[in-house]
Amino acid sequence: MPSGFDAALAKVKELVAVFRANEGFYLSPSYQEQEARRDFIDKFWLALGWDVNHETQKNPFEQEVKVERRELGSSQRRADYAFYLAPNFRDVKFYVEAKKPHGDIATADNYFQTIRYGWSSSTPVAVLHDFEQFEILDCRYRPHIDTALAQNIRKYHFRQYEDPDQFAEIYWLFSREAVADGSLEKFAETLPKKRGKAVQRGLLGDAWKKIDESFLGELDEFRDELARAFKGGNPRLDGEILTELTQRTLDRLVFLRFLEDKHIEPQNRIAYFGDKGTAWQDFVAESRRLDGIYNGIVYKKHEILDSPDFKLDDDVFSGICERLSHLNSPYDFNAIPIHILGSIYERFLGKVIISTDKRARVEEKPEVRKAGGVYYTPEYIVRYIVENTVGTLIAGKTPAQIAEMRFADIACGSGSFLLGVYDLLIRHHTAYYNENSGKTKKGDVVERDDGLHLSLQKKREILLNNIYGVDIDPQAVEVAQLSLYLKLLQDETPASARHHQLEFQETLLPSLNKNIVCGNSLIGTDILTGQLFASEEERKLNPMDFEQRFPHIFKTAGGVLREMPIPLDFSFPGVPLHGSFSYKKLKRPKAVPPAIAQTEGGFDAIVGNPPYVRPHNLGDTVKKYFWQHYLTFTHKSDLYCCFMEKATRLLKPGGLFSYIVSQGWLRLNSFQDLRRFILQNYRIIQLVELPYNVFAHAQVSTGIFVFGKSLKEKKDKIQILRGTPVANAAVFDIVREIPQKVFHETFQNVFDVSLSPETEAIKEKMRRGIPIAANYEICFGLKTGDDEKYLHHKKGLHPDDKPLLRGEDVKRYETKYKGEYVWYVPKKMRAHRQTARPGEPLRFEQPKVLVKDTSADFAGTYDPDHFYVKDVLIIIAKPDLAKNYDLRFVAGVVNSTALRFYYRTTFKTLHVQNEELASLPLPKIDFANASGAARHDRLVDLVEQMLAAKKQLAGSQSDKDKDFYANRCDGLDRQIDALVYELYELTPAEIKIVEETMK
Repeated sequence: MPSGFDAALAKVKELVAVFRANEGFYLSPSYQEQEARRDFIDKFWLALGWDVNHETQKNPFEQEVKVERRELGSSQRRADYAFYLAPNFRDVKFYVEAKKPHGDIATADNYFQTIRYGWSSSTPVAVLHDFEQFEILDCRYRPHIDTALAQNIRKYHFRQYEDPDQFAEIYWLFSREAVADGSLEKFAETLPKKRGKAVQRGLLGDAWKKIDESFLGELDEFRDELARAFKGGNPRLDGEILTELTQRTLDRLVFLRFLEDKHIEPQNRIAYFGDKGTAWQDFVAESRRLDGIYNGIVYKKHEILDSPDFKLDDDVFSGICERLSHLNSPYDFNAIPIHILGSIYERFLGKVIISTDKRARVEEKPEVRKAGGVYYTPEYIVRYIVENTVGTLIAGKTPAQIAEMRFADIACGSGSFLLGVYDLLIRHHTAYYNENSGKTKKGDVVERDDGLHLSLQKKREILLNNIYGVDIDPQAVEVAQLSLYLKLLQDETPASARHHQLEFQETLLPSLNKNIVCGNSLIGTDILTGQLFASEEERKLNPMDFEQRFPHIFKTAGGVLREMPIPLDFSFPGVPLHGSFSYKKLKRPKAVPPAIAQTEGGFDAIVGNPPYVRPHNLGDTVKKYFWQHYLTFTHKSDLYCCFMEKATRLLKPGGLFSYIVSQGWLRLNSFQDLRRFILQNYRIIQLVELPYNVFAHAQVSTGIFVFGKSLKEKKDKIQILRGTPVANAAVFDIVREIPQKVFHETFQNVFDVSLSPETEAIKEKMRRGIPIAANYEICFGLKTGDDEKYLHHKKGLHPDDKPLLRGEDVKRYETKYKGEYVWYVPKKMRAHRQTARPGEPLRFEQPKVLVKDTSADFAGTYDPDHFYVKDVLIIIAKPDLAKNYDLRFVAGVVNSTALRFYYRTTFKTLHVQNEELASLPLPKIDFANASGAARHDRLVDLVEQMLAAKKQLAGSQSDKDKDFYANRCDGLDRQIDALVYELYELTPAEIKIVEETMK
């Protein structure tokens, strides 16, 4: 055994000897839990390598063991020990609940209490420990008092600690050494999913749901029941107000449960609603009391909800309170991470209440249905973005310097990024004061056993000074404020809460109405200029001006939007405000400077996960506004482009900006304007690839960027990172660095994160050639549907039938004609639009090179047979320009490994585009030089041989012939590749790089 184990075993044996020597006393009722913890339990975990006494970890936010020290006789709402692992001090690895040794600890109440801690924090196991007994409990599924005892995994008696084999089971599962090696995750994988008689009796039901899924399900049930009860008692309520009322009710109940479980509210209230009056009357009265203590949006008096005339079925509300109360609920709201509550609410906000004359029902929002659900940003992504923006900006700064900084999410949803920013700020300030205790001011900190903690007043100041958010959904704004309030109170104790009220004579929670606001971040009130919107449309758009809502941040007289160099005239001659919308009728201003004008003030950092919405899903009014106001908005881009552009306008010079968005903007031609905009306005710091689905069930590939707003020349290198998923998180590794100036020169400014200096040097050499477009015209094939009237397999069905090839019929150096015909009518002779189009017969009825339109199989062939083609690009000679270059030479280069390497490392589109194909470089041939002309002719001859060999291979019958011609094709391929390498003047080292890349 390693020395760590041997040392731990020796220390624990000493503890066992002491316990055995006075066993009668330690098992007596007079020996209390606090004494057992001090004498044995603390020392046991110290032996396992954990810094229980914080000898080395002084910062309370950077301690691997959080210990609850309570006085004799006091009640408890937290687990006695919570174990973390540096550097992640946010996610609990496991809990230990301590008891005094007297009596049997294996009771249903003790099990239920311990399992609640673990399940609420999504930790797989927890430990119940009084030193005499050590019990490992399964926390993977929802606890229930009737089945809790069935969730025991293993148990040990203190005498077994002396047995090296028995103690090894504990050590290699719970020692710091073992946990750091992933012991708990590995152990959880070995546990059976279902076990015990409780499952056979059907008592567990859907207990295997995770905490977020389970609580979301209950919230959905509560909302549905409340909506029906509210509608039944108040028939005139419409869906919008019902949505507001049900959420406000649930927010109040959840917040109160949080206060109860933290013991900030010393008495449990929800369980006893109905003892004084009806449950609803008690709830309203309690809300009024709590509003006087806490303030904030949650308990703010609501004209309808708190009215004495509001009616509902009290049995429904009483039943909800009973299920949610501390007596019956499996949830420990003190243990549920606040970001988990945020993820639950984010999905909860994806539904609204629809009201008819007599009924109310809950439905998904239309935009959520179109998107396939709500996709909440994982906490580790939030943390990464926040640390690389806000964390970078505040590093080394004092609290006074940070007080002047402003951080925002302008599409904040339920507030996950705002929570991440607030958490980081609290941790930074706490670390600063613990490292510089002499620099604290009165009221900034409070001293506890584990170090200096920020006072409630200081956390209020940070929240009001630094955190800003905007969302168009009022329910999202309410939840974001609620989440921040929970975070504000997370580290508070009953004593600290009472002390704040006594000292400052004010409510515990500050108003966030000027920090977290409801409005449209993308549409300003200028959209209303000269227009008479219907009130419903105006309410839905919810336009907002940042300079009006945040005047202390944006100090310019005219405001941010009015500083823009884009005219704001919202008039479109000949285009009605309401009606069909055509981008072709709208003209953007041509005089647009290369960068957005600067403004005084602004945010220091903007972070988030903006909505992903394609333009065709937007209404005409909105599309017109975006087209006129956002340089990056195109008919095939995405709404997140506007959010990226708007963030640029709202940032201070030198500010940092980071989003997680679809990776499409890095490469698709429809986002070229966005890429140019970024290159003009930002120093690109990081581009992070996430080669896996970050969002469950979402079919979108995402990535993270970190930009620094700068108008200076950018000579910096961009860090390219890759995220690798690890246990519900990710590890981010730098894979390469790319000079930003490279993207100024790539085709359509594509941000190809796979670039390397070696590949770029090879491509630069290849670009000495001439682009295909210099001598050849690139044409599209037919654009037609699959109507049998126009595409068929019977020759002569129409007088203008032509043999047709599809993209799937085009292979490298061959075609697979399937006998299909197209009815083709030249453009000038068409009587209707349903015949095949576009183009004239000439583009088909001449020798040409055909190139498949899919980039996954970039390949082509020479076609001398005048095929008409669909889903294929065509290369034909420009008159008098390509007379020296044979099209078979072009086909050989297109199919060569060298040019396919150039294409793959340059373009990232799903389909081959006209402009891409036109830009590919052909080797330059000096036809006046005999050797140059000879190499050209040699390649033409090899391609001709390849075309013939492919036909012979296709017609082969015997295995012998198939093998012969297949080998001949392979040999010709190698000869063509070698000759093309020679034409591009590539060295053996460069050829090796090309071929390794193409494997």
